[in-house]
Amino acid sequence: MSKNKSGRNRRRGENPPNTGRRQFIAWGLSSLAVGGAALASYKSGLFTSAQIKPPAPTPAPLASAPTPAVNATTAPAVSGGFEPVTYVASRENAVLAADELITHYTRLFGVPSPLIHAVRGMGKGFTMADGTKAVDFLCSRFAAEKEVNGKRYIYFPRTVEVHDDSFLKAFLEAGVSLDQPITIKQNKYTLRDLGESGKALFRCDPFNLARYDQTFSHEHLPWGLIAFSILVPPTQASWTNAYGETINLPQVIDRGLADYEASCALGRDALARGESEPKNFHDEIKKYSCFGLHAVYGFFSCLQHGYRENQMPERMRQLFDLVVNRLQGDPGAINRDYDDAAKQGATPQDLASMKQFGLTFEQAVEVFRIASHIKFFGHAYEAINYARLHRLFPISAEQQRRIQAAEPMFYENIIKLRAMNLEPLRNWNRQFVCDVMVALGHAARAMKLLTRENPDTLA
Repeated sequence: MSKNKSGRNRRRGENPPNTGRRQFIAWGLSSLAVGGAALASYKSGLFTSAQIKPPAPTPAPLASAPTPAVNATTAPAVSGGFEPVTYVASRENAVLAADELITHYTRLFGVPSPLIHAVRGMGKGFTMADGTKAVDFLCSRFAAEKEVNGKRYIYFPRTVEVHDDSFLKAFLEAGVSLDQPITIKQNKYTLRDLGESGKALFRCDPFNLARYDQTFSHEHLPWGLIAFSILVPPTQASWTNAYGETINLPQVIDRGLADYEASCALGRDALARGESEPKNFHDEIKKYSCFGLHAVYGFFSCLQHGYRENQMPERMRQLFDLVVNRLQGDPGAINRDYDDAAKQGATPQDLASMKQFGLTFEQAVEVFRIASHIKFFGHAYEAINYARLHRLFPISAEQQRRIQAAEPMFYENIIKLRAMNLEPLRNWNRQFVCDVMVALGHAARAMKLLTRENPDTLA
C-alpha cells in the first residue's frame, strides 16, 4: 500500500525506512490520517468502473448566490478513463466534482474507509460497481465477534473502521435500518445488535480518559458520543458495560468536553480577534483526528439529542464560535505547514521515486496542501452546517459573514483537485489518494446538509 512502513511493523534485521521519505509523506498523511491498516482489504481490479447518475440540481448554495454549473475544460483521458475536468468554482460544481471523485476512486479501491465515507457523502444507497450496496458489502464482510465475560459481542475492528464506533454512527446518521443484516461467517446479526454491542464494549474512565487507551479522546471518543447520543435517550443515560463498569454518558460528555476545551483555550482569544492561528494551538489541535473537528461534531450531536447537563448549551455555543473563527485561522496555518515542507525539499530517493511515476515534488506538495484544505473545510462546514440544520445556536451577522467568506476557498480547493490528474499520485502513494476520498466524503456531506441533497435523508 503506502511505500513507507512504521517502525513497529519492521522485522528485525531490516534496514530502517528512509527518514526523509517518511517525513515527507507525513506532510501529506498526518492531517488526513485514516490508518494504513484500512487498506488491508484492497483488491486491485476487484471493482471496475460503472455508470452513475449525475447528482440532482440543488435549490441554492449554502449561503451564497447561485452560480451556474459550467464545464470549462476537459483534459485528455488518463489511466482508467477518468478525465481531469476544470469546473467554474461554485457550490454546485464542487458537489459534482466531489461526487465524481468519490464515486470513481471509492469503487476503484473497494476498501472500507472510503466506502463508509461514500455512504456519508452520498447516502446509504451508494453502490459498488457491480450494483451491490456499500452498506451491505461492509456489513457482510468486515464485522467481527469477541467474547467478554462469557458473552459474545460484535464490532468492526480498528483495522477496518479506524475509530471505534465510527461505522455504527455513520450507519445511524445515514438512516440505515436497525434491522440491517450483519453477517459474521455463518452468524446473523443486525445493526441493532451492533448498537447494543457498542454500548457493552465502550470503556471510559471520565476521570482518566487515557486509562484504557492513550489515544482514546483524540481518536475514538467522538464517534462513540455520536452513536450513543442517537441510541440512548438522556433519561436512560447510564448503563453497565460488558466489563461490569458503569457508564454515565453525561459525565463522559462533560469530562471529554473539558479536556477538549483546555486545548481550544490555546487559540480561542487570538482567533476571536482575527489574528493568525497561534502555533501552540495549531500543534495541539492536530493531535486530534482531523484537526479536532470530529470532537466538535460529536459534542454537537450530544446537544442535538437532548444532552444539556453541565451548561452544555453555553459551552457548545463557544465551540461553535471557535469553529467559525477557525475558518479564517486554519487555512493560513495549513499553508505555513506546506510552505515549510516545500522549503525542506525532498530526498534524492523521494525525487527518483516520484519521477518514476511522472510526479514532481512541487506537484506532490501542492496536492497535499489542497487535500488538507479540503479536509479542514469539509469537517468544519460539516459541524457548522449540522448546527445550522438543527438550529442549535443563533448566528450573528458577523458569523454569517465569516461563514460566507470562507465558502469560496472550500469550493475552489475541490475544483482544483478535480482538475488534477491523480493517477501518478495514486500509483506512487495509493494510501494518500484513498485518504483523500475519506476527506471528500465529509466535504460532500457538508455541502449537502442544508439542501434537498442531504445524504442522511436519501432513500
